[in-house]
Amino acid sequence: MTTSEWTRHLRPALAGLDVYDIEPVPVKARLAANELAEPWPMEVVQEVGKRVAQLELNRYPDTSGRKLRALLAQRHAVDPEAVVLGCGSDELIGFLLTALGGRPSEPSFIVVPTPTFQMYGHAARCRGIGVLEVPLTEELELDETLMHEALGVATGAALCFLARPNNPTSSLWDSAVIERLIAQHPATVFVLDEAYISYAPGATLWRQGLPDNVVYMSTLSKIGLAALRIGYLVAPPALRRPLNVVRNPYNVSATSQAIAELVLTKFDGVQKAMLTRSLAARQKLVGLLEKIPKAKVFPAHANFAVVRLDPAGEATRVAEALAQRGILVKDASALPRLAGCLRVGVGTNAELDLLAKALAEVIPGYGTAAG
Repeated sequence: MTTSEWTRHLRPALAGLDVYDIEPVPVKARLAANELAEPWPMEVVQEVGKRVAQLELNRYPDTSGRKLRALLAQRHAVDPEAVVLGCGSDELIGFLLTALGGRPSEPSFIVVPTPTFQMYGHAARCRGIGVLEVPLTEELELDETLMHEALGVATGAALCFLARPNNPTSSLWDSAVIERLIAQHPATVFVLDEAYISYAPGATLWRQGLPDNVVYMSTLSKIGLAALRIGYLVAPPALRRPLNVVRNPYNVSATSQAIAELVLTKFDGVQKAMLTRSLAARQKLVGLLEKIPKAKVFPAHANFAVVRLDPAGEATRVAEALAQRGILVKDASALPRLAGCLRVGVGTNAELDLLAKALAEVIPGYGTAAG
């Protein structure tokens, strides 16, 4: 096959990057996507249907989601102009990288702990921005010394993404370490990504008067509204206009805006009750994983838990055996610091019962004391 001449304009870095595309398959328990598994009550679903029916589908949505931004701003006690909406956190990451991409004479790079949310590095590499990865400690915590060194390389990092709790480790990194990093590197913009903070009550790093090199980022995807694809950030004054310059107008659909506004106002209590049940289910999940012989379950602060199996290769075998039984978990064993590990999402009680039954079938000695 002859290669078209125009392909010479493609970014060379793209050839080495993977495509994130998972084919949906019917399963009994989907415990690999870090969603809120608790279903919405029928009364909420019916109200959502009524609200969507009122939309003018032939009209564009509000260009920047003013009503929804005002709701989110009220929750954080900030001016609505500080809030920027995105099609999930993924789009917001792209806005930040585009706005802070640097000058041709001074190429930007970002610092990320590893392993962490893969879209930080992927989105940067797609834009030709360098990525400096700093391994976590063996206990999946931030390595403060290495982080300081990485942030100070050359002229300094443009951005540092810190997910707390972290995906895929479920770690809740030491807030004092993060505060020191922010204070000692004022020329770097730190993005505090608290997508999973609802599963770590009282642990948020959000506060009024964050330093002006801090962006606070979160999402509605992990609290029962993943289908809407709505992320948001609170930006310091100097970054608000640049982010809106690079943001495409109408980037969040009218349907998503309307449903989010409805749920965050009328059904806030229902959502909180769902999250409470999910927190209880996390305790149950951790208990199930602790029954695996010779397993190490790491502290879980998000809506999933990480468990290390023994011997080598056991995590992959178990993940495949569970998938054959209609239960999807994430084999994380190829990731840095997660050799031999599974990432297992918090499911409903019914899903966790299925998981327990399947684990007993695929793991010899399941339920005996770990050695």
